[in-house]
Amino acid sequence: MYKVLVPTDRSKNANHALDYALNLLGGQEVEFILFQSYDVPVYTADMPMPIDTLGHEELQRILEKDADSLRKTHATSSFSFSTRVEIGSLSFNVNALLEELSIDLVVMGTKGASGWEGVIIGSNTADVIQAASCAVLAVPHGAEITVPKTILFASDNKGLSSNDVVAPMIRLAKLYKAHVHLMNVLDEGKLTTVDEAVAGLRLDNLLEGIDHTFHFEYGKDKAQAIETYLNTHDIDLLAVVPRRNNFFDAIFHKSVTRKLALHSMVPLLAMHDLG
Repeated sequence: MYKVLVPTDRSKNANHALDYALNLLGGQEVEFILFQSYDVPVYTADMPMPIDTLGHEELQRILEKDADSLRKTHATSSFSFSTRVEIGSLSFNVNALLEELSIDLVVMGTKGASGWEGVIIGSNTADVIQAASCAVLAVPHGAEITVPKTILFASDNKGLSSNDVVAPMIRLAKLYKAHVHLMNVLDEGKLTTVDEAVAGLRLDNLLEGIDHTFHFEYGKDKAQAIETYLNTHDIDLLAVVPRRNNFFDAIFHKSVTRKLALHSMVPLLAMHDLG
């Protein structure tokens, strides 16, 4: 069964991300795990613990109530719903659950509310994208709930360790017969060909039966190149493979990641090359 971990703070943005995922994966057999991570503040005699602080059991009860409502709403679907509440940092707990539960996809909202509701969603999205070992789908609070008919795969043309790296994107492209824009972001003065791009990314077999085109963009500001393309083309989903020690470090630096995730209306699918 396909397993989706949904970190939530029960804000409108988190609920919107869940609604997007429910629509995206409709008709498939999926287990959604609603997950809440929380920290217990350290209080002193001068700053006593407030009486309205929610404890672990209360958070679990609230989350289970949400899951029960979803079970009733989707009673005729192939969806199932479960819940987890853990203490500690979000990125640490997500990583632990990915291994424990064999998670296939993490779905998060990209902008949280203020105060208690904003503890998880928003500032931690970039941390989860960078730390997770599986694909992460970050859904902007203003993204339209729809299925992807056009996908932008922004690449550095550095190659992939295996075809499995981009399997989440290929799965969606085939499912919705989407057109894939394969965009190579290159340094100024560097030339490449379509054949080199195909060979470099090992996409020759994966692209069979998928409508796709190649596009080449040049410049030092990689994030800006991606944003410009998103603003000038009708794109439903942005897919990337964040890497360490190359130019995607710039794109996935926390501040830039938040810029891409928060100011774009396009959901971001981050896939990881662990090879």
